[in-house]
Amino acid sequence: MAQAAPPPHRSVTKNLLVVALCLLVGGAAAFALRAPSAPEAPPMEPVDAGVPTGGPGVPTKEPGVPKKGPVVPTRNVKMARLDGAFVDPRIPRRMPPGPKSRQKNAAVWCEGLSVERCGGYRKDCEVGVYCDGVRFCRSRAEFPTEETCAGEGILGASVACCLGLVSRCGVPSGGREACDPQKGDESEPVCIRCGDGVCGPFEQSCNCPEDCATSEARPKLRFQGPWPKGASPDDVAPEGTTAPGQCLDTQASPEDVHRCLESWSEGLFGLRHSAELQRVEDLKPFTPFDLDVMSCLERWSSYAARRSETSREGCIEALYQRTRDSRLDKLRWFSSSYGGSR
Repeated sequence: MAQAAPPPHRSVTKNLLVVALCLLVGGAAAFALRAPSAPEAPPMEPVDAGVPTGGPGVPTKEPGVPKKGPVVPTRNVKMARLDGAFVDPRIPRRMPPGPKSRQKNAAVWCEGLSVERCGGYRKDCEVGVYCDGVRFCRSRAEFPTEETCAGEGILGASVACCLGLVSRCGVPSGGREACDPQKGDESEPVCIRCGDGVCGPFEQSCNCPEDCATSEARPKLRFQGPWPKGASPDDVAPEGTTAPGQCLDTQASPEDVHRCLESWSEGLFGLRHSAELQRVEDLKPFTPFDLDVMSCLERWSSYAARRSETSREGCIEALYQRTRDSRLDKLRWFSSSYGGSR
């Protein structure tokens, strides 16, 4: 008698289990071997070759955009950003360090001593004074300076200011006319050259009204910036310019021209805005035209279709209609091409 075959449903169930197991193993292996792919770079927009270096890329099919722009230099200029890559020389500083002459005694906590006891530890502690006249004890510098007097711009010195300098406090606060006398906090006085008739780099109307405060009788003042000649050893002034008027010739975009003019203003007079330059007694080497260009470039852009006299584009166009200076063609081209880009 022949042996009976196994029930068909058990064979089918076994086959289904094998197929499912193979699918699970194969899927896991494929997931493990799959490397994450980097996202594709977006396609490059075609930009017309006539657009100067530094300007935003604009599709050539944009209606109303000229195909060719003015030819301008594309040199790599270094801009003066006093609040950026360079140290602002108008910020007060501490006394310069001297040679390492002693080991700092960590056993004396000078900041916790009274002024009377501070004098008992002359090698480690010294007496300072705040702007409100309150004296306090502090630790001496790890490398004590060898200077016998504090130079211009020195903050909180333990020695007297050098000859011709005075110790003053006060900084602008809030509005242009408001001042913070720096009383009741931990502010310390600064040595400044106040009283010589020139508003210097470390002076302003709050700490030296004698030199920096305007009045009806004296609407214009003599200002001196960090670099009276407009340049410094650190190439802070824009390369390729020997006068502010060359900014319009050497720079590629309105923003670059503005930064160049601003750099000259900072270096010569310690001022940043065209409205402030109106108070300068002798603006040379700035010309009235340079000041007008700077004033226009300080304004915000508007769309070319909605140009107004208060916008950058409207101001530049009005200046061109008044002066017919061909150097403005570059700025006018940018205004019509990139209206509202700022």
